[in-house]
Amino acid sequence: MRIKLCLLSDRHNAAVPVNYQYPVSAAIYKILNQASPEYTAFLHDKGYPAPSGRLMKLFTFSKLTIPHARFENGALFGDSRQTWRLFVGSPMLEDFVENFVLGIFHSSMIEIAGQGVKSRFQVVQVESVQKPEFREEMRFKCLSPMVISRPEDREHGRMPHYYRPFEEGLNEALRKNLLQKYRIIHNAFPQNEAFEFQITEKDNPRSKKITIKEGTPGATELKAFETYFTLRGAPELMEVAWECGLGEHNSQG
Repeated sequence: MRIKLCLLSDRHNAAVPVNYQYPVSAAIYKILNQASPEYTAFLHDKGYPAPSGRLMKLFTFSKLTIPHARFENGALFGDSRQTWRLFVGSPMLEDFVENFVLGIFHSSMIEIAGQGVKSRFQVVQVESVQKPEFREEMRFKCLSPMVISRPEDREHGRMPHYYRPFEEGLNEALRKNLLQKYRIIHNAFPQNEAFEFQITEKDNPRSKKITIKEGTPGATELKAFETYFTLRGAPELMEVAWECGLGEHNSQG
């Protein structure tokens, strides 16, 4: 399920950090905590175990839609007289979605804070986004940067190698990651595991670097990209991708 939030700032000059992904993720956990501290602790500290042994959060969120956005003094400012938009998605209806909606009804204020910048927003509208009719070939657009990696042996130990848009192995890495998510959600692998991710130069893929926990000792830099793309294969896999994102670090936007 995908939910659209419309946010209205409580001050004249609303601003968020440039790397706002981690602060938004923290705000989502705070909303969940208002409905169920137990579920929030499980999701934040552990997550859903995949057959590979990895723990997955199974939720994602979009970039903020900031009206008349401008960069100033190390922050992103936007028109506070207009609503900002955020999309949040998860296939876990009875866990994530139910607690997220209950948390918003408990307190409709969201605080996005980090790197010395803080703004509070009122959730003025919550809307369920209708699912598309999933077919064997579909076009999509990244609503947030895409990250996918593989471990690589380097001089100082094993480090993540982040795939670039046209790099060999990208499609298979995305497919394997998506199958792990499907297995958690449905407690079985799909009968049809066909999946193809395709981009072309006309899709204008753009590389992007994101810093998680910027300004802290635990800061991590992720290499991502944004693009239009085509998916081919099992419609049920496309549905999982639509609800909880392609690749890794979906819960960090």
